[in-house]
Amino acid sequence: MQRPFWHFIQSTRPVAAGMAVASLLALGGCSSADPTLYSLAPVPAAQAGMVGTGMPAVIEVRTPGVSPSLDRQSIVGVQDDYSVTPSSGAAWSEPLAPMLGHVLAADLQQRLPGVSIFAQNDATSVPAQGFVEVEITRFAHDATGIVHLAGSLSVHRAGDPEHALSVPLALTATPAGSGMRAMVASLSQLTGQVADMAAARLQTLPPAPQPALHK
Repeated sequence: MQRPFWHFIQSTRPVAAGMAVASLLALGGCSSADPTLYSLAPVPAAQAGMVGTGMPAVIEVRTPGVSPSLDRQSIVGVQDDYSVTPSSGAAWSEPLAPMLGHVLAADLQQRLPGVSIFAQNDATSVPAQGFVEVEITRFAHDATGIVHLAGSLSVHRAGDPEHALSVPLALTATPAGSGMRAMVASLSQLTGQVADMAAARLQTLPPAPQPALHK
């Protein structure tokens, strides 16, 4: 005996309702999966640096070069010899390179009071007399939990790049905990150490080249 059409409609209602509930649960799951955003922060200097007479009065921190494997919104949680593992639930609050540049400039300002320091692309009408340049190739912890900052640091006077003072960076720190917040805090501490190194090298720059005299 063939069932009436209205009976077919009634029998399909529970299935449709179940599908609707499943869809709502899926949407709820997507909204709850938003990553936690993290930011680097300046760290206080142990002591303010002594600004010598040969120190450039205006210093620009160039936007750091960041390895493509690190230049992503998701924070790289583990960076070891043969692997790079982003953290699924953690992301940077802004692009890593400009954030690093601004934090490094703030760190450097604390270490060199009386010197005007700004990050590249900041609005300023004063030309830079010196430059700080950083390349970052490692910026995460390894499989054992040790946090690494690796790359290179270079400082030079404006118009005198051939006398730049360069040094490789291979800094490590042991975080206070195992979570992402502890790793970001350690990366902030290591960025402060880069500022310490930059401040020391800015103090020892060769004298500014004298303009040639025209006869």
